[in-house]
Amino acid sequence: MGQSNRRWIIRDAAGQIDGPFTTEKILYKIGRGEFSGEESIAHYPNGKWIAISQEPEFYDRLLEVLSEKQDLEPSRETRVLEFTRAHATEITGPSQSPPEGTQADAEPTAPAAQPPPDTQTQRRPDDSENEKEPVQFLKLKKGRAKREKKIADIELVDTRAEYWRQILSRGKIPLMVLAGGILLAAVVYFNSTPDEERIHLIAPQKNVAQAAPDSLKGRVRQAVTAFISDTFDGYVHAENDFVYVLEHNNKNAEVMALLCVTYLQLWPYAHQDSADNKAVAQMVQWSSGVDPAGLYSGTCRAVDLIVRARHQEAQSLVEAMLSAGAGESQSAIIFYYLKGYLFEAAGDHDSAVSYMQSAEHAWPQWTLPYVAEAQAQAKREKFSEAANIYNQILQGNPSHSVARIELGILEYTAFNHLDVAERNLTQGLDRGGAPRMVLSRGYFGLAEIALKKGDQRLALRYAQKAFSMNSSNAAAKNLIVRLGGVDKLKGLPPSSQQLLLEGDQFFRESDYHAAQAHYKAAFELDPRNAYAALKAAQCLWKMSFSTEAMDWLSKAIRADPGLMEAYVTLAEYQADRYNFLDATRTLEAAKHQNPKSYEVYRGYALVELKRGNAQGAIAFGKLAMKIYENDVATQIILSEASLALKDYKMGYNYAAKAVDIDINDRKAQVVYAKAMAGLQGVDVGIDYFLKLVTNYPLVTEYRLELGKMLLADERYQQAEEIFRQIIKLEEKPKEAYVELAKVLRAEGSMGEALDLLLRAAVLDPADADPLYLAGTTYLELKKPQEAIVQFQRVLTINKSYPLVHFQIGRAALMMNDAHEALNQTDLEKRANPNLADAYLLAADAHSLMQQYSNCASEYQKAIKLRPQQASIYVKNAQCYRKAGNLDAAMAMLNVASVKESGMADIYKEYGAIYEIKGDVIKAIEAYNQYFAFDPDAPDRAQIEARISALQHGQTP
Repeated sequence: MGQSNRRWIIRDAAGQIDGPFTTEKILYKIGRGEFSGEESIAHYPNGKWIAISQEPEFYDRLLEVLSEKQDLEPSRETRVLEFTRAHATEITGPSQSPPEGTQADAEPTAPAAQPPPDTQTQRRPDDSENEKEPVQFLKLKKGRAKREKKIADIELVDTRAEYWRQILSRGKIPLMVLAGGILLAAVVYFNSTPDEERIHLIAPQKNVAQAAPDSLKGRVRQAVTAFISDTFDGYVHAENDFVYVLEHNNKNAEVMALLCVTYLQLWPYAHQDSADNKAVAQMVQWSSGVDPAGLYSGTCRAVDLIVRARHQEAQSLVEAMLSAGAGESQSAIIFYYLKGYLFEAAGDHDSAVSYMQSAEHAWPQWTLPYVAEAQAQAKREKFSEAANIYNQILQGNPSHSVARIELGILEYTAFNHLDVAERNLTQGLDRGGAPRMVLSRGYFGLAEIALKKGDQRLALRYAQKAFSMNSSNAAAKNLIVRLGGVDKLKGLPPSSQQLLLEGDQFFRESDYHAAQAHYKAAFELDPRNAYAALKAAQCLWKMSFSTEAMDWLSKAIRADPGLMEAYVTLAEYQADRYNFLDATRTLEAAKHQNPKSYEVYRGYALVELKRGNAQGAIAFGKLAMKIYENDVATQIILSEASLALKDYKMGYNYAAKAVDIDINDRKAQVVYAKAMAGLQGVDVGIDYFLKLVTNYPLVTEYRLELGKMLLADERYQQAEEIFRQIIKLEEKPKEAYVELAKVLRAEGSMGEALDLLLRAAVLDPADADPLYLAGTTYLELKKPQEAIVQFQRVLTINKSYPLVHFQIGRAALMMNDAHEALNQTDLEKRANPNLADAYLLAADAHSLMQQYSNCASEYQKAIKLRPQQASIYVKNAQCYRKAGNLDAAMAMLNVASVKESGMADIYKEYGAIYEIKGDVIKAIEAYNQYFAFDPDAPDRAQIEARISALQHGQTP
């Protein structure tokens, strides 16, 4: 994190002090000549003041300071505490009290309660000494904490300090050249590492030799000790140790759960790019394989949803896990915390406090719930309770930066203890290791304290720091403008990461317009932030800006070619717009980047399902399952594809597996109900949906699917009632409008149906479905001209929309314009050569033009695409008959009778052929068979007249 060299402070001519600063920041300022010559610097806290100058002695002294041991972190030992409401007790050694006179707000003299620093890339070797008993870290009883072995100190080499030592050691270089070199080096350094506070999450490596679980107990204890200290360094150490354990024992689901929570705590400091998301996703995959549908895998799934800003789904999952583990309260400890975390994120501080206290009672040694409770108590204006909790934490761990900063803020805002607050804030901010929002509040607290003390210059500096840490800190922004004017905001752009976090907040509130603006700004600040571009695209898609959404997905892919989610999302959007060729190309590019990605094969499966190729969807889905068997989304696709093939048993099996893995996944529940309906009857599916609606009355997806099932079963009145309920519940009920319009069309209420479809089109101008349905409705009303207007609008939105040219051709044929109908069928064939409808319409157009050989040829092409449809053979026979090819006509009718012997039109056409052949008896027999199958035939009078003429030997 760069904490070890953030120790320089500046004193100006008036004696005002600013800092602390990193070494590179100080040298950057010197190189740019930002000092007037009256300032001096010192290496905090014990360094001597050095007057800044261009003399060789000044650079020699800088080199000496950089070479001193004090630039490295002081050695620290670890103390782990068991907290109660009244006291804190050490569990690393004999019970002891804080030294007399020590206060939580004083300069700490006790060692920090966190493991020693470690690198992210080099892990420590396994402990040779193993404990006899394993740590049951998710099942610790209240008041029963075992003593822990102290973690050995590891010296961390400060590579940044070494970097600057190399530059400054060039003592023979002329001073002005050296100064320029420092400036250039600083610029290069800053540009190469734009955000020193960001890290990468570490994922366990695969194919590592496995070890006996007993041999890893010491490492597990060490990791848990670091984890429960709730410091940045502690989580870094816990991550390293948990990863090491899982590499050597990849079946330990409990450790997987704790590693996922560690990832969640490190997430504010991470790059949050594809590599970091892949680390979380890997743990979801591993834990699901070891503990499918269990609490441990549920922990990782919940964390994955949270880091992806899908809080509503995370909330549902956590509730389901708590219900499932209600009888195993010790195993559900982490879910108490996660539930409180999500309540706090939603602004429900009372509920957050309740769940945090549940976590504290279940695992008293874990510091994090106490910190989270104190933050929620402060927002409830329970300041004394919050301060007491922070003081308890700091008594055991004086180096807990978040607790120290938050306590400092409370001392100032709630109790008006300026000096105590300033001391706490300075100490906490100096140590670092806190999320940017906490740092922002801390710096703003110092700004307000400085302002109260009459130091506007220092107040402005602190306000600027507060704003640079969190651009949504409106109070800091206002103070900057008040003290220095708008110009002082220049050069203080918000960080890309901060904008991303703010965008996530807007996304959770469904304010997609504000969210996409933040995501775009984040990407502009950091063009490598592929997730910002991905999230911007998702917002734009929800706002119906489909073309722009796909453009931003392309930007995400260029920014991070390894971000599989961007490829798969782009392919899904392209398939939704019926651009299957580009969707396949997108997935091919993803496969080239990562040939073993289950997400890519799942993407292929989804594209094939949308294309109507259920067999292909199943083939790709099975390939995805070979890589990740317990992926819920893949199970859902396989179920839907099986149902499309009417394989209800397999559809049910896949859906049941999806529900078993994640009972709260809405799509899984929907496909499960459909599978039950296919396997056991529609009433069973409807009953299941009714239970879902009863249990989740505000989840409109279940009502919508219930209405669709009722509509498909022609229960129009019940379906209409359901869709009207949804319209009352939702602010923008586009789908309910469309489905209700289908019901009204079936009931003959065409006017209201059209009104609803046009309303749906207004709600989502990028969705062509309502307009297409409006066009077909006009065709049913025999209004071809109005229909063409709607279909042209569809083409304006999406030129690839299937069957639009076919429908325009139908409208043209309805107006007896066979030539235009043929033009439209040619366009449809080029766009969708595998759709039979265009060939059928072309046959009708040729028949209208009395081009019967061409008519038969078009039907032959349609038969290749729809070989099972008997009516096409009958129509083909009619064209062959009119073209004079009676043998071919008879052959078509023979095939049709095999496929569907009860079709009345077959026998009418037989009668016509026998009549031409002069076989009166067979002709009359065929016509009578026609009446037997269709007694109310619309042309019965004409056919009876033909029979009468044949009986009297007359030509009809």
